[in-house]
Amino acid sequence: MPSSPPGPPSPDSNTKPANSVKTAGSSDTSNAWAIVSMVFGILVAFVWHFGAASLSYAKYGSIGWAILDFFFATIYYPYYALVLNTPTPTMLGGRRRKLF
Repeated sequence: MPSSPPGPPSPDSNTKPANSVKTAGSSDTSNAWAIVSMVFGILVAFVWHFGAASLSYAKYGSIGWAILDFFFATIYYPYYALVLNTPTPTMLGGRRRKLF
């Protein structure tokens, strides 16, 4: 007697491994959050580096130094704060001057 080929599995049986079970839309949501957070991080980094370039251009008036300090913003900010920035007289005194 010839044997019949096996039939399709019943709908109740789970033929996939447990770690490959996905809920509807979970991959799309995680990809969207990854893209949003990456765009936000790039925007924050650009503003950070643009601020260093702006400070450099205001200090030296040179586009070359501004471009260089744009790429080395993490070094330029402490250097600017500790070496280049000179406090103004209004920052030093706590007493107000009399007008008359």
